[in-house]
Amino acid sequence: MILNNNDLTHPYDSIKNINTYRVEQEISIKLNSTPVNNTTIKTDYAVMHNDDEPLFYSVRVNDHISKISPDSHQPLLDVVKEIDIIKNNVDFLINARTGKLEILKNHQTIINKWDLFKEEFLKKHEFIRAKEKKQDYLDFVSVFDEQINSCEQLIICLDNQIFFTTLFDYFLVNYEKFESEFTMNYNSQLFNNIVTPLLVSQRIIRETPTTVLLRKIGMPEGIVNTEEIRNQYNEKYRGIIDYQFSEYQVSYDAEIEFNTEMKYLEYADIRMNECVKNNLEMDISCRIRRVK
Repeated sequence: MILNNNDLTHPYDSIKNINTYRVEQEISIKLNSTPVNNTTIKTDYAVMHNDDEPLFYSVRVNDHISKISPDSHQPLLDVVKEIDIIKNNVDFLINARTGKLEILKNHQTIINKWDLFKEEFLKKHEFIRAKEKKQDYLDFVSVFDEQINSCEQLIICLDNQIFFTTLFDYFLVNYEKFESEFTMNYNSQLFNNIVTPLLVSQRIIRETPTTVLLRKIGMPEGIVNTEEIRNQYNEKYRGIIDYQFSEYQVSYDAEIEFNTEMKYLEYADIRMNECVKNNLEMDISCRIRRVK
């Protein structure tokens, strides 16, 4: 296990519980049923916790591997990988009622590391003279600037990641919600600034005195901004696919096992699908497992 002890908010020796998780995620995009993009991301996380401070957690990235096809996109993905590592090495307090991330404890450290990375990144590309391309690099940096420098935006960003939103949940603080319904926001990966509320139902598949295995199924509820989705579809995809906009669909399906005695996640298999029916489809498959 590789940990940078100097970056921890709390002394390493004071942390009693360390769980290591392997997260393997695959994202595939199809146009008219033809695969056009496939991304594989593999990450090892160390999650540290001290029972004396039940709301405090530290997360560190031990390993991060990302591959994409077509491989012409690999250089950009490598940059995003480095930024993700900066963002995901985080210390925080969870909410005592929901188990979700609430207060960042090392936000300034994250900002400092981002500033160093940003300086090196821009210096590496300062030779670029073409105005449009130069502006693309500046816009790229600006997106992460806004995200990382705002504590609120960074928390939202982390909670939108499958690993963080699955691991840091109500089961850490409240065991009475295992068979309740709740609303989860799905942030579109195909269309900009589109958020779809999903009504997620939960049922217990199997339980023992110390573990609970859940099935979660989520489907859209409420108002979905179909008109904006249609406009973006026509602008971004119809010229490639030809077919007119049909129907926008999103689904979420997961099996998750918790250890209720030791308060950790044992494993999770999560599947998410976003599509414009018959025309455009994105599948996300994510497996999270605790490793010894």
